[in-house]
Amino acid sequence: MRHSNRQKKPSKPQPSAAPIEVSISHLSIEGRGISHLDGKTLFVRGALPNEQIVARVIAQHKRFDEADTLEVLSASPDRQTPPCHHYDLCGGCDLQHLIPEKALSLKYELVLDQLQRFAQCQPLKTDNAISSSPFHYRRSARVGVNRLQRDQSLVVGFRRRQSSKLVNIDTCLILDKRLERLFELARHYFSEQQDNKTITHIDALLGDNSGALTFRVTRKPSDALKSAMVNLCNDLKLQGWIEDNDGNLVPIENNYSALTYHPSPEVNLNFKPGNFLQVNSQINHALIQLALEWLQPNSDDYLLDLFCGLGNFTLPFAKKVNKAIGVEGMMSMVKQAQDNSESNQINNTLFYCADLSSDISHTPWFKEPITMILLDPPRSGAHTLVSQIASKKAKKILYIACNPAALTRDTQALRAAGYQLSRFTVLDMFPNTSHIESVALFERSK
Repeated sequence: MRHSNRQKKPSKPQPSAAPIEVSISHLSIEGRGISHLDGKTLFVRGALPNEQIVARVIAQHKRFDEADTLEVLSASPDRQTPPCHHYDLCGGCDLQHLIPEKALSLKYELVLDQLQRFAQCQPLKTDNAISSSPFHYRRSARVGVNRLQRDQSLVVGFRRRQSSKLVNIDTCLILDKRLERLFELARHYFSEQQDNKTITHIDALLGDNSGALTFRVTRKPSDALKSAMVNLCNDLKLQGWIEDNDGNLVPIENNYSALTYHPSPEVNLNFKPGNFLQVNSQINHALIQLALEWLQPNSDDYLLDLFCGLGNFTLPFAKKVNKAIGVEGMMSMVKQAQDNSESNQINNTLFYCADLSSDISHTPWFKEPITMILLDPPRSGAHTLVSQIASKKAKKILYIACNPAALTRDTQALRAAGYQLSRFTVLDMFPNTSHIESVALFERSK
């Protein structure tokens, strides 16, 4: 990985630091332009490869500095005007100044470069990147709510760039269109409520034709505030839930039907507020089809699906294999996955709750005759897990990664255990951001 000094506290540049003119050579894995200044690497937000820009240093570190773009003197042909008028302030997107097709291409190159440089590995086959609609793709989001002390006005929006403070948002181009009026309506309904400071944020989670808003509160809301929540949810045709300080979830009203989505045409999954769903349903469908194509399951196979969630991959695979075993770290998700298996009348699944960062060798599910493994770990990857699953000598392992650095590290471990990286691609799960979703197929070396 390039520079992983995020946890170090930056020193503040001198207030009198003058703007500097620099040339940008390439893009970092975090989506920032890279230049060099006084023998140090300079990461420049808002800059693109092959540009000449004017920048201002905003943070200094021992080995590198950080800067913001002030002016573009010579623009890349891949630069575009950011379509969102909140882009300069909002911290949600960081690549709207780069045309989406080029952004996906650069992401692909960046992951391949990391694999080559740090794992000394190149895939035997690279598939075309899988693109997504660049806007209105996101079906889950956390929207902050805060009442300002100075004038008691209500701010509803996202965190500012490099800040914990909120910026007021009118509308968000990457959110599902069903959430288009969320910000406007929240300000409308909550601004006049005396206890609106009770709400710290709103979590939105959407299925195919249903969805929910969860209001995180610091204390029990008044009847008037609860009524405002109901009005907001009714206007958006969404369910309303309240989450307290202890994480308890209760519905605002009691006439709710199940929240559902289809990961594949033949499987219907129920979910609840707080559950994890892949944020981009278009790419989720493509990802499941890709997994089925690459792993090529048949009726003799035993699939082990690690970090299985609600059964997003487990249940579509269960229709193809002898047995599908899903393992997840949250018991509530395991119970939901079991219920989903039953409601889909799928009888060849087993679901377990386990800490996948610990020793799994003693677990009953790990003793099954596993022939293929699918894992979709969090950003931290699966460092303690890969050496253990490699010992099963499954013929294929499909690794879905949201962090190129973790994938690179875990690729080294899998190759050392006798696997080769046979196939690779990138999917545009998060358009207009620097986040990268990759898929790597590892097969036992002959």
